[in-house]
Amino acid sequence: MGFLSKGKMVERAFTKVLSNHKSSTEKEDITEHWDMSTNIKFDVKGLKKTKRSDDEPNENIHWLEIKNVNGDLGWVYGEADYFVFETIDYWIIVDKNDLQEFIKNKIEKDWVYSAALYKLYRRKGREDVITLVKTIDLMYLSSSIITKL
Repeated sequence: MGFLSKGKMVERAFTKVLSNHKSSTEKEDITEHWDMSTNIKFDVKGLKKTKRSDDEPNENIHWLEIKNVNGDLGWVYGEADYFVFETIDYWIIVDKNDLQEFIKNKIEKDWVYSAALYKLYRRKGREDVITLVKTIDLMYLSSSIITKL
């Protein structure tokens, strides 16, 4: 199963906790970086592997996209009001402004060439800037943690 279809499955699972929502169009998802809205826009982030070669996703970490593969601002700076980070049992809801402040204060401006916590990473042949953070930090930043249905 491809990354996009896995992402859509995660988004659909989160919609079960929303009573009345509107899904983004493909264009809104790509250019504005949000997946669904009530009167608040959410961008849902599923479980990811630490490295592509890992067998399973790691719920103890999450990747943050500061710049996308084209070098434009990443989803952290998109139009979503909140980010929803998936764990095995919970949805962690984090305010965009709180996450941006966290990045400003916590992420080291050191560049690395493989996955490393709180460091800037660019994949070979891409213009992206991503970083790896601990899920526990997202939990401390969260405005809400919801048990999965």
